[in-house]
Amino acid sequence: MWNDDLGIALIAETLKDEIHHFTLTGSHIAFKKSIKLIEERYPHFTIHEIMDILQIACKLYSVKEESCELVITAPSSFNIKARKTKSVVNNILTEAEKSITLTGYSISEYFEYMMELIIRKSTQGVYVKLYLNDIQKHQDVIKRMTDYASKFIKIFYYNKPDDDKMAALHAKLIVVDGYKSLISSANLSYHGMRGNIEMGILIESFEKAKEIESLLKKLREQKVFKSYLMQS
Repeated sequence: MWNDDLGIALIAETLKDEIHHFTLTGSHIAFKKSIKLIEERYPHFTIHEIMDILQIACKLYSVKEESCELVITAPSSFNIKARKTKSVVNNILTEAEKSITLTGYSISEYFEYMMELIIRKSTQGVYVKLYLNDIQKHQDVIKRMTDYASKFIKIFYYNKPDDDKMAALHAKLIVVDGYKSLISSANLSYHGMRGNIEMGILIESFEKAKEIESLLKKLREQKVFKSYLMQS
């Protein structure tokens, strides 16, 4: 029988949080608190033994069965047996506990109630990264976000090349908690959620979510996406 040890519980919870941060950033600095807690509890452990513990914890964290399922937008009269885009988007955003990454080519007023949900999540400590195609066409969305001036919300926009003004951020994806990734053809609009025929894939995988986050980070570093600084 395992003992109910608060010290071990604290290490476990800290490890879980820092592993999640590591999946988003790839930075080993993320484990600073965990290393300190392990050193304090087990002062005889070498740094190599502690690193072994961290590696084991990372492996266990990622040993969750991966899954992939079809998500569609289609008129109800089509009677297609598959999860609907609108309900999937709503579910994964509602369930978000740590982070939300969202890209938007087109975000319409129809998506307003979901934006309110995202804002509410940010006030609860969920980190939000929002990538927009056209900063000028989404001033309503930006104003709604900046009215909160939350440190948990970061907005980025596509820095279009000077020689091709028709280029666009056309990817439509949502990544939640570094695990659930929705990649779809659907815009965050009425037709994207209800009117059109759209298809996408909901992937539950730490590895794939990490790949998406890492790619977006690299594009930020290359100034493909630039930060829209929110005023407090």
